[in-house]
Amino acid sequence: MTTYSKQSNKKELRYIDVERREDFPPVPKGMRYIHFYGGSKNYRAYIAPESISRADFMEQYPEYVPEQNQPIYENNGIIVRADPKYPCPGFYIFGLNKTYRAFDLLDDITFLRYSFILKKAKEGMRKELGLNYAHLLSNEKSDVFVNVHFWLVPVEGTTSPDLLDFDVKAYLSSFEPRKEMDKILGYNEKMRKYFEKINLKGLDNELYEKLTT
Repeated sequence: MTTYSKQSNKKELRYIDVERREDFPPVPKGMRYIHFYGGSKNYRAYIAPESISRADFMEQYPEYVPEQNQPIYENNGIIVRADPKYPCPGFYIFGLNKTYRAFDLLDDITFLRYSFILKKAKEGMRKELGLNYAHLLSNEKSDVFVNVHFWLVPVEGTTSPDLLDFDVKAYLSSFEPRKEMDKILGYNEKMRKYFEKINLKGLDNELYEKLTT
């Protein structure tokens, strides 16, 4: 199905809803798919100019970002949200609104704040979501669309496999959007409330002030 999204004063973007990611037809020339789980089926892909990255798309077209992928934390260049590609409850991506191609290229202050927010998010996952274990992954690729980001991939239960024995893609692909949506939304709300309870933004700003004075 191809249709048009609701629009205000920007150029209207078409989208396609499919049951499986493999069902997306070939992308039109000069365009690319920016897809999210959800929509009227399991996955929705917006047809966007090939020059735009996913991060840029979400910044420039926030009205297209679905509810489950709205930020659960955003402050001073660091954004935390449920990963938009894989509907694994508790799977969070930590992004930056400034582009870095490798994490050693981050300025020291941003990296220290990043580390602090990662720790507090994992703390919330343990205390509020009952997720005791998560693999922390970083993605560095030569792809011009890829910005530095970190993932916290939760592992349900009281034990966690060694990362070398863990097929991350197969694990993340095992979750179906329709079945997990309510849980994802519930987890997001619990994490937002936890961040509010501990005043994460205030702590983050306090750390920034200490590091810059």
